[in-house]
Amino acid sequence: MSSRGSLHGNGSEYGNAQEPNPFTLPSDEEVFRLRDEEKKNRIKQREENMKLKREEIRKLEEKAQMKEEALQKSEQMLEEDAIRFDTFLKENDKKAHEAIKKAEKETKLKTDKVQEIKKLNQQIQMVQSDMSKHKEALEDCLKYKEFLDKLTPPEWVEQQETERRNRAQAIRKGKIDAVREKWEAEKKRVVAAATKKHEAELVAQMNASGKKKRTNRRGEGEQKINVALPPEPDYEKEIPDVEEATEEVPIYFVEPQQLLDVFTALEEQNLFLIQNSQETEQALEDLKTSYRNTRKMMDDKTSTLEANINDLTSQITLEENKAHQLGRRAANSAGDTQERQEILLKNLGDKVKEVYQRCGFDSSSNPSTLFMLSDLEAQLEELLSDLEIMPEEYVKRAEKEKEKKRRELKRIEQQEALAIAQEERNRKAIERSLQPPKKRAGRQVMYRSQPVRRKVKEEKKEITEDDLDELKHLQA
Repeated sequence: MSSRGSLHGNGSEYGNAQEPNPFTLPSDEEVFRLRDEEKKNRIKQREENMKLKREEIRKLEEKAQMKEEALQKSEQMLEEDAIRFDTFLKENDKKAHEAIKKAEKETKLKTDKVQEIKKLNQQIQMVQSDMSKHKEALEDCLKYKEFLDKLTPPEWVEQQETERRNRAQAIRKGKIDAVREKWEAEKKRVVAAATKKHEAELVAQMNASGKKKRTNRRGEGEQKINVALPPEPDYEKEIPDVEEATEEVPIYFVEPQQLLDVFTALEEQNLFLIQNSQETEQALEDLKTSYRNTRKMMDDKTSTLEANINDLTSQITLEENKAHQLGRRAANSAGDTQERQEILLKNLGDKVKEVYQRCGFDSSSNPSTLFMLSDLEAQLEELLSDLEIMPEEYVKRAEKEKEKKRRELKRIEQQEALAIAQEERNRKAIERSLQPPKKRAGRQVMYRSQPVRRKVKEEKKEITEDDLDELKHLQA
């Protein structure tokens, strides 16, 4: 009511202004019409909404049906997968059972193979042991054969060798005859074939030319036959020399009595050799005894003579010193004569000249003794200065080498003297051996066996070069 009053109030205002009022109240018919239209619009809108809802429901139903179909398909696929999985499990179980059976079978086969390998190894070991036994027996047989071959007479060996060569020559001759016969047959075959061919050609020519000249043409045709004969084989190249016959060489010893005869002959020969060796040993023992006695006697004499020599040497040295002192006293007291001085100076000059020449100087100009001595002194000083510059080890080594050479020369001279003495002893021994042996009467002297010698171990000491030089010097 208030709104209507407000509207009427406003209408009066607008009416007063004389303008149309858009907000005037409609009539009842218009209101009902408007309501009907509104209802129709609402119904139409609801119908459209219902239609949309139905369309949505239809779409949802279609989606639900599609989902159901997809779900059914998924369930079917799951069932099929379950069936396939069950089938796979069954097949897998079956394969597993088959694999277990196969593994058991393979294990059994492996066990059988292992047992078979063990048996084969045992057989191989047995065969190897048999081979080793047979090998030892073969080695023994070869040793016995070698021993019998050594005892075989050389005349019989030469006879067997001659027979072997004759057999080899006979075999080679047979092969050569076979090759020659083959070659002769081939040659005859080639000649016959060539003759037959030539006769056929002559017959053809005579048939073509007539019968008048048959004889002449046949003679001419026979003269014109040229046959390429096969070459004669080279027997030296095609058939080499047969080295040895195929059969085994027989053994000389067939019966045991032959060995006994050989042993008897060898025993007789050995008895003779044993007798000779006993006589030689007896002579050698006598020589050793005499050598020991002689050596002992010579050692005693040598020691006595060495003592006498040492005493005489000391006495000679004392006497020489006394003579030298007396000579100097006499020279100082009485003086030397002019001739004696000239002889001494001449001898001294000759010695100096000899040393001068050995040192490498030229003495063709006949220099004086003082000049030569000055040159020698200068060279000596130069050499001494060079020695001081040289290293001590080199100088010591050079001195050792010079001393070694001197000792070596002395040792060689002594060895030559010893070799000459040894040759003289050998000559005398040969002369004694050529003399007829003395026959001893009576029973042979039996010698006792020597006691066992116990070797004493000695500690080996390292020997230096200086020790070797000293040993060589002492031996020299």
